[in-house]
Amino acid sequence: MKQYKNILIIKMSSLGDVLHALPTLYTMRQNCPHARIVWAVHENFSAVLPGKPYIDDLIYIDKKKLKSLSYIKDLRKRLHAYGFDLCLDLQGLAKSAIVAWCSGAKEKYGYWEMREGSFLVSKGLAGPHKQDHVIERYLDTVRVLGGTVDRVEFPLPSIAAEKETMRQRFAAAGLTGPYIAVVPGARWDVKEWPLAQWSEFLRRVTATGMAAVLLGSPAEAGKGRTICDSVGSPLVYDFTGQTNLRELMAAIAMSQVYLSADTGPLHIANALKKELVALFGPTSPDRTGPYGGKDGSYIHLVISPTSQATPEHPLIDDPACMAQITTDKVWQAYETALRRVTDDQSAS
Repeated sequence: MKQYKNILIIKMSSLGDVLHALPTLYTMRQNCPHARIVWAVHENFSAVLPGKPYIDDLIYIDKKKLKSLSYIKDLRKRLHAYGFDLCLDLQGLAKSAIVAWCSGAKEKYGYWEMREGSFLVSKGLAGPHKQDHVIERYLDTVRVLGGTVDRVEFPLPSIAAEKETMRQRFAAAGLTGPYIAVVPGARWDVKEWPLAQWSEFLRRVTATGMAAVLLGSPAEAGKGRTICDSVGSPLVYDFTGQTNLRELMAAIAMSQVYLSADTGPLHIANALKKELVALFGPTSPDRTGPYGGKDGSYIHLVISPTSQATPEHPLIDDPACMAQITTDKVWQAYETALRRVTDDQSAS
């Protein structure tokens, strides 16, 4: 691979998508150890990005201002100052195409799915994993450029301080022992497992003496309250909407098992190599499911049996899809995941 000196990676959103791009960052750093690597991102997703030695600088992009000529002019001036010789647009949308154009990079590439006219600015690179998981599609950009991809790794920032903060907060709430982490919400309602089924599952969990911590964004706080009221157990601790992004990472990292549908925190759990149970129905786990985590690929997936999405058709707009995943199926996957954690702890 050519030894590029100044590299811009564009992946601005969303949370899961940014995390999916981290293995490409890792591989680019392995192939260009002396390059200056800059990442363009929306500020609210920047907390999951690592600093040096992987990223030398961050550029925050305000998507609302990308229609402003004065903003684009200022952005172009800022980016040109880096003297980029390579720009990797892993977003592949009109907004990222504007950033790529502003970069002034001598070589502009993206992965093969360049949409919304972004292919007019950056050349899409199709590699051997064109139809595989999106992480592999991103990594194909490095492969096609002559780089070596020997493994899937997720470089993450240190969350040691946030772990201590969350330990103290959990202790103040009465939680000092092991727990599972649950995120009941998702970006789209159609991807969510019904709250009644989450409640039924958590009643089984707490009946065994295992605590559960509910996590999620402020927009999901109502779901947390509904589940707590329904379960009626002091072993359910509701922290939905009460953590920042790195505190959320810390809470997931310290859990025994993580459970959720297809949502951003799921990909945090995967990057942290946690045992997890992922509930997929209207989206395709083959394309965006947990990958490259604890076992190098999937860990435990519970997929809707009759309305399963495929990589070619990644979204099924069926509100009843997720309800087809039974509590028994999730319980069986959870028991398997917990048993693996227990076995690993005994072995160590």
